[in-house]
Amino acid sequence: MEKCMCGRIRQAREPADYIESMNWNPHDLGKLADDLKYNVPPGTRPLAMHQLGDGSDQIDRLFWGYKPEWYKRRPVSNARLDTILKKSPMWRALLGKRVLIPADGWFEWTGETGDKQPWFIHGKDGAPLFMAAITAWQPGKDNDVKHGFAIVTDASAGGMVDIHDRRPVVLTPEAAREWTSPDTDIELALELLSTARPESAFTWHPVTRQMGNVEYQAPNTDHPAAI
Repeated sequence: MEKCMCGRIRQAREPADYIESMNWNPHDLGKLADDLKYNVPPGTRPLAMHQLGDGSDQIDRLFWGYKPEWYKRRPVSNARLDTILKKSPMWRALLGKRVLIPADGWFEWTGETGDKQPWFIHGKDGAPLFMAAITAWQPGKDNDVKHGFAIVTDASAGGMVDIHDRRPVVLTPEAAREWTSPDTDIELALELLSTARPESAFTWHPVTRQMGNVEYQAPNTDHPAAI
């Protein structure tokens, strides 16, 4: 279904920093327990911003990965935009349940197996990123892989292709607001995915090879490292 990309993200800011960048006003931050920050992989519960349920601004920890009961393969962490646009039955039912995954950036790897170099990709302006995602979760549902989320990805362009041929769809704060709004119909939501921030908005650098260990959790995961 989807070759893995955007397999790790960094969410090292405090939740308040993400919501302030979006003028987001959730009524409750106290329910957010601490979790992984510096090296966040699928199968965990990153921060997610949404307006599911009563239509108010919310922030929760949702399960990253999606595997409906009928799906025979391993959980899917990304949803290809071209597959979504072809009205894939895997994703069609989820397009009305749209969320944002705030992040400082994401990680990709280059090189051969056994000698891979990790890279950190982030906005040139240093501001938080808001990744478009779709989910099977809604308030009252179990927070598990059957009700998880997948980050929407599109083909890379420009120099980013040298790092990976796909990238997450990152929306501007304004488009991100529209993406989550229950007043945004599915056709408009799909149009918003074509307005993602361009590759020229990002920069990237190599980081410590210790990132190869999914359990590596240290503040230096975004620090430049020599190749």
